[in-house]
Amino acid sequence: MKKGRHRRFEEARELKRATEFIVEPCPECGNTGDHASWCRATEDEIDPFAEEEA
Repeated sequence: MKKGRHRRFEEARELKRATEFIVEPCPECGNTGDHASWCRATEDEIDPFAEEEA
């Protein structure tokens, strides 16, 4: 077994490569990326950059 800094470097490298991102599809439109134009799943979310209506 390797010792010291080289071993820690290899362990960190393995952890970075082993990390998998699980992307679940939208329950309404089924897309994993951007929502479909008709999808209303994010309708309740507040857009912080939207201009307020006066």
